[in-house]
Amino acid sequence: MARDDKGVVAVFRNDIVKNPGKSIEAGRPIFDDLEVVELRFPGSKNISVFPAMEFSHWDEDEINGGQRPYTYAERFSRQYQQFKAHQQQTKSGTPLDYLPFLTEAKRAELRALNIYTAEALTIIDGPELKNLGPGGRELKNQAIAFLETSSDGARLTKMEAELETMRARNQMLEDDLKASTSALRDKPGDKTSVNEFDGMSDDQLRAHIKSLSGVEPKGNLNRKTLLRMAMDARPEKTKAA
Repeated sequence: MARDDKGVVAVFRNDIVKNPGKSIEAGRPIFDDLEVVELRFPGSKNISVFPAMEFSHWDEDEINGGQRPYTYAERFSRQYQQFKAHQQQTKSGTPLDYLPFLTEAKRAELRALNIYTAEALTIIDGPELKNLGPGGRELKNQAIAFLETSSDGARLTKMEAELETMRARNQMLEDDLKASTSALRDKPGDKTSVNEFDGMSDDQLRAHIKSLSGVEPKGNLNRKTLLRMAMDARPEKTKAA
């Protein structure tokens, strides 16, 4: 069955165990190296120790979809990989130091009960919750409220960032539009604006250009080109040329 290990602290280490067979054969104590994992469950002072490669549980095989046995090394693969790489084995979650409603004394009490994160505090129940003593339920509720508020704050920050991006994009489009409109206007000294052609369709522009220049525009010209040709074909433009 699938495991819910939220809040469980897994620490892998090297240990030594006596090998009875080799000891009898050698006539002296013989020990073997053994990788073990210490499991600390939130709300309990007990520490369980298991061989890292020992059977932990049955779970779904990600490859063929069937059930297969999983070892403790596979169950806590991130911590085991850190152990093998001689790295610090990290816990996942929000450290108790970030919970403003806890005193240093209360943080020490929680760590003594193997509670190291806000997430671990939110999931304890039953006998483990009673181990927190008076006010334990309130501490749990405060931790839940803290995480929910933090989550809401993260969503709000993300929304604000997205809105700011949209504002910047809209401003960019607005600036581009202003620049395009400015480019279509007459140069300084011209008496006629491109706005005089705004009411004309593309076909009307073509006919207007032909009536002024005597030459009909050829090809699939865009409106911007037609506007420029119409402006250049004006009588004052022709006379200036």
